[in-house]
Amino acid sequence: MLKDVKETASWERNKGEFSVIEVPAIIVSIETFVNLQKDAEKILGLDGASVLLYEAGKKAGLRWINRFSNEWGLKDKKFIEAVQNFYAELGWGKFSVEENNKNELVVRVENSFIVRGYGNSETAICHFLRGYNAGLAEVLKGMDIDAEEVRCTAKGDDCCEFVMKRVD
Repeated sequence: MLKDVKETASWERNKGEFSVIEVPAIIVSIETFVNLQKDAEKILGLDGASVLLYEAGKKAGLRWINRFSNEWGLKDKKFIEAVQNFYAELGWGKFSVEENNKNELVVRVENSFIVRGYGNSETAICHFLRGYNAGLAEVLKGMDIDAEEVRCTAKGDDCCEFVMKRVD
């Protein structure tokens, strides 16, 4: 059954543990996440950091979206709506998911947590969310998916937009 984030969160202070939907988790500030990304860019270069964050995001997306699917028992639009609400509650931004006329999933994120901390950039910077959305699309579509960030608020666009395409 679907619950709000606060209803699924639990703290065991005597053990120093926190979980969401019974999955061990941590709370990290946007500043910490963005510093990690910027350090990865310095050490690995922009391309290396992009790959690292994309792959980490995709694995996280696959794990969490599968977990939500099993836990909530929702399908189609109700499932998408629940995911959108869950991530808004976590402070990730305002997500919207739809299908375009090419049968591709398109995810738009307004107020991306990454952009809020990162600031302006000449290139798209939401690599973790790009991977996460690819994982989401793989679960929903049941096939290998790759994602591209075609718009990014850090570049001055009105939102971050990710297009998910089948891997051939």
